[in-house]
Amino acid sequence: MEFRQYNGRGLSKFRTLNNAEFYIEISAETQIAEAFNLVKNHKLKSFVLGAGSNVFFENSKIKTAIIKNNLPQYINHIKDDLFEVSAGVDMLKLLNFTLSKKRDCCYYLASAPCQVGGAIAMNAGSGKAEAKQISDFIKSVKYFDGEKIVEKNKEEIFFDYRTSEFLQKKCFIISAVFEFPKKEINTNPIKERLEWAKQNQDLSQANCGSMCNTYNAKILKFVRYIFAPLPCGLSKKKLNWAQNKSKNPFWLKLMFTTIKALHKLLHKRLKFEIIFVE
Repeated sequence: MEFRQYNGRGLSKFRTLNNAEFYIEISAETQIAEAFNLVKNHKLKSFVLGAGSNVFFENSKIKTAIIKNNLPQYINHIKDDLFEVSAGVDMLKLLNFTLSKKRDCCYYLASAPCQVGGAIAMNAGSGKAEAKQISDFIKSVKYFDGEKIVEKNKEEIFFDYRTSEFLQKKCFIISAVFEFPKKEINTNPIKERLEWAKQNQDLSQANCGSMCNTYNAKILKFVRYIFAPLPCGLSKKKLNWAQNKSKNPFWLKLMFTTIKALHKLLHKRLKFEIIFVE
């Protein structure tokens, strides 16, 4: 296995143009350990990339080794209400499957442009008020822990609001076993969520969804005002929503740096959901 070079705008939903000198695609479980060893031997930082729905590459030339999850996609019915789903399955594909089988699932993620692995890593869900997340349906997760492939039951895994232990470790999620119970569904929750997204989210420009889960609204409003004439900014429709029109990541990096600096200067709490990769 060897690194190859990637040049394009497909690594992040922000659609910036990036060049990755150290890029690997994983298409089989047997390649995972080899890929991580290759990164280790080159003494590089690594980042496991799924759909790119919550990541920002800070520079045009990426220094980090990118390990792209390109494993086969599958949804296997194990028994009863249990299903094994590979990490690379698109969320919308999973939801359409469970709806066709009349089973309960995380339909509130129908508008999230993510894959199952990424949703597990960030424990994607609804807002704090509803307190629903994908981990509600998880029974176990199979992943590479940096040394070997392991499988842990949900009780052994740290999950919290919009985060999990997988974000804090160098892990490669392979698949998960979910429990999707049968449920009488008389409407189309996918369609309803997509209609909700049209009203409440701003999909007019390239974006990675919610930018922060902790922030000061006055600061973001000020940033939105000063960045209004620039090629990136914050949505007029949804304050906590970074948007981008430029191929060059410089503008987004400038805006994120400004947001961080103002929160630090004014002693306000800030927590990004976006993952920053050098």
